[in-house]
Amino acid sequence: MMNKLTMPLPIILIGLSLFLFTGCILFNIDPPNKYYLEKYYNSSSKEVTIIMKNSTTSKIIKSFSIRQGKEEDGLYSGREFSGGDEPIKGYVNDFERGDVSKIELYVADVLVKEWIAPSGNFGSEINSPYNYDSWRVETLKPTGKNIVGKIVFTITDEDIE
Repeated sequence: MMNKLTMPLPIILIGLSLFLFTGCILFNIDPPNKYYLEKYYNSSSKEVTIIMKNSTTSKIIKSFSIRQGKEEDGLYSGREFSGGDEPIKGYVNDFERGDVSKIELYVADVLVKEWIAPSGNFGSEINSPYNYDSWRVETLKPTGKNIVGKIVFTITDEDIE
């Protein structure tokens, strides 16, 4: 009787120790962060320039031009950002944390539009980088860096009029 019990005992102990050292840890692992790219798409009929500024100091934080029908990186300059479950809110709120409190839109060196913080949900009739409702999320096939999508702000002909 004792021989029958001692034979499976090491197997049981090994199984339990594997569960304790690996099984319990599996329940504590956080899911990987979701990363996103941010893009500004120019659907207008002219080339535009976007200048992101601090409104109190007038310091330029970022400046870039976008040809018609093209998209460009914004604040993160081609790097991904951790978007979590609400990537648009996370990105737009980064403006204020990064001192971007004013965004200017130029056509041929002429200021045509100025967007100013604060950010929030202002409805689909107001097109502004500070308006969460003006952005859209496009899903991507996840990459090795777990980039799962991009958020896109579209500049329209109404913005440059």
